[in-house]
Amino acid sequence: MSLRVAIVGLGRIGRGVLRTNFSQISGGRYEICVVCDVMTIDHVAYLLANDSTYGRPPFRVDCDGNDLILDGKRIHYQRVDRRRSGPSEHGLDVLKEFELDVLFDATGTASINDFQTILERNIARKVLCTWNITGCDISIVYGVNHADYLPDKHHVISASTCTGNAMVPICYILDKHFGIISARIATIHPQLSDQRVLDGYHSSPQLGRGCAASIIPTGTNVAKSTSLVLPNLAGKLEAISYRVPTAIVSVIDFTAYLATDTSQQECIEWFERYAENQLSGIIYCDYGAWGHQKASIDYMRTDYSAILLMGQITVNNKRQIGLALMHDNEHAYCCRVLDVLGVLESRTVT
Repeated sequence: MSLRVAIVGLGRIGRGVLRTNFSQISGGRYEICVVCDVMTIDHVAYLLANDSTYGRPPFRVDCDGNDLILDGKRIHYQRVDRRRSGPSEHGLDVLKEFELDVLFDATGTASINDFQTILERNIARKVLCTWNITGCDISIVYGVNHADYLPDKHHVISASTCTGNAMVPICYILDKHFGIISARIATIHPQLSDQRVLDGYHSSPQLGRGCAASIIPTGTNVAKSTSLVLPNLAGKLEAISYRVPTAIVSVIDFTAYLATDTSQQECIEWFERYAENQLSGIIYCDYGAWGHQKASIDYMRTDYSAILLMGQITVNNKRQIGLALMHDNEHAYCCRVLDVLGVLESRTVT
């Protein structure tokens, strides 16, 4: 029996998860019964069929009445105002008829109270969201702590963030084998929809500057994302993000002071070991192409949470490690969301 899923919020990640679900397996990896957003259905179909970053999907997109049609499969479309405050106010009560196993919320706007209401009203058995919402039962980074999921205990689940999924596996390896005393994380992140195209008002003034004109420093929650999964690192990480005028693929520059001595070669060996075993498909050790370093666009559509640039790994004074990694901040994250759904399916569907 396939997991019955609703997607609420069809922004970049909501559409990405829907697209990836049908790209990975013909007919869909999971039974996505209904999708919800404030847009008209023809607008949703248009954005699914035409993507400025990834191009056209490898399946046919159409719409008919209140149904999206992906490769001949009908998915009910429920138009709701996801910006309003409560499940009853923005129409999610109507989702009861779909007998959902998981409501996947990709809006970034809901509160923990909204999610608790969804569970109390039996709109869905579980809620999975795309950000570190305060009060969630567990934050899962697939490959590191997904085995900690307990179906009888965890009902509101966070799939962490794109940068969290990239950083957590690397910190997990380093902290387990060497111990992390302190670390600084700098993300070089593509522009996002919360920025302004032209200079204008924004609650964070720097994000109101034209996104194509500057490298813009801003905050990031990657340190929180990491410590939620690896609580031993709470208070040991600091982070900053730089938004750059590119469309996709994020870079993370990471520097840490370790508790025990190591060497560049030893670190390389541990990363390679994990990439080939426990974290196979999650991290990848990249040595470039024909002896040359790749550019960020070369990593678009890669499934890995983190791609280590092996030529950039340095160890100074036996304790200070520096490394860089890249990841497709949309597609790779959507792959991990589907992996987390797989964890929920294996332990909740009978």
